[in-house]
Amino acid sequence: MFQATALSTGPKHHFFGYYGINPWDRSLRYHLALETDFHERRPAVGDSATVGLVDRETHTFTPYAKTSAFNLQQGSMMHWIEAGFGEEFTFNDWEDGRLVSRAVNPKTRAARTIQGAFAAVSPGEPVGIGLNFARMSHCRAVVGYANDIDPENLQDHPEDDGLFLLDLRNGESRLILSIADVVRASQYEGAQGKRAWFNHVLFNTDGSRILFFCRVKEQGSLCTSLWTVNPDGTDLECQIPFRRWISHFAWRDPKRILISCNLLGDGGFLEFADGKGDFRPFAEGILPRDGHACFSPDGRWVVCDYRTKRQTGRMAGLMLYDVKTGTKIDLGEFRSDERFSGDIRCDLHPRWSPDGNAISFDSIHEGDRQIYMIVAE
Repeated sequence: MFQATALSTGPKHHFFGYYGINPWDRSLRYHLALETDFHERRPAVGDSATVGLVDRETHTFTPYAKTSAFNLQQGSMMHWIEAGFGEEFTFNDWEDGRLVSRAVNPKTRAARTIQGAFAAVSPGEPVGIGLNFARMSHCRAVVGYANDIDPENLQDHPEDDGLFLLDLRNGESRLILSIADVVRASQYEGAQGKRAWFNHVLFNTDGSRILFFCRVKEQGSLCTSLWTVNPDGTDLECQIPFRRWISHFAWRDPKRILISCNLLGDGGFLEFADGKGDFRPFAEGILPRDGHACFSPDGRWVVCDYRTKRQTGRMAGLMLYDVKTGTKIDLGEFRSDERFSGDIRCDLHPRWSPDGNAISFDSIHEGDRQIYMIVAE
């Protein structure tokens, strides 16, 4: 029997945000977190969260900074980085109306600025990929950062916005792939006259490729395409074109991708090799149709969350899938109050520890939003 224990404590709310990102420092004692006074509405202009670390042993939260560049679903896209300045953590922030990221040394509290807002960090090189979360706020608010930008001034397919390569050493940023580039490459007529945006960026396991979504809205619903590209913006490939339902994703290794999609039917998890189009079902009938799934560091396990209804109310569940044996282990179900749905829902968003011995996740099953942990027995 697996037991989930609280890592953070109230009365304030604590959460990390997204899944598949390492929140732990090298010692595995400190977990990145945001702290807020509220969680029953989307952040608005003027709201801020405190950036800090939760101590695994004492459960105390140590504050380091504040940011207004955050949301409840993805937090502030915090990462741990190594770029010649010692171990640092990053969080996204605003500076003079521009999105940047801060890199903080937790021991000295020295902070530096990187131009651009992190979406992903390479496991192989001291670089990251940045996205315009201000634009996303006017495309899909749940994953954007609240701002006062007039959406009427946003171009549908800008040439100067898209994926940005962030140099973690000198803090510089440069555009490597524009939204206009991808819309042209898609040859999708349905994108014309519609505002497009990039979302959900992830490096593969050796940092040699990046996957990302390009999206538009059609009749109020998300219309998504899946792409891969080299970190310098070359060798762009469309893996799944527009007009499919595409949701969550993970890299299994440098070549193979796990994706929830309806390409082969009503929807479910599929696996394929980058550029091969060899789609096949993955854990069919075992994993849910959709969920936030990610592989353990050794590739043996997949942890995945899911949402369901029970007589006792709305539930969020966690499961493990053994890739070697094809078996499933239920880790637990956690009740979510009915009012926490839509943009203020609390998906569990599981994250592995680097040693593969623990999984942390966000939950509201005890009334407030906190970080929990399950440790391997």
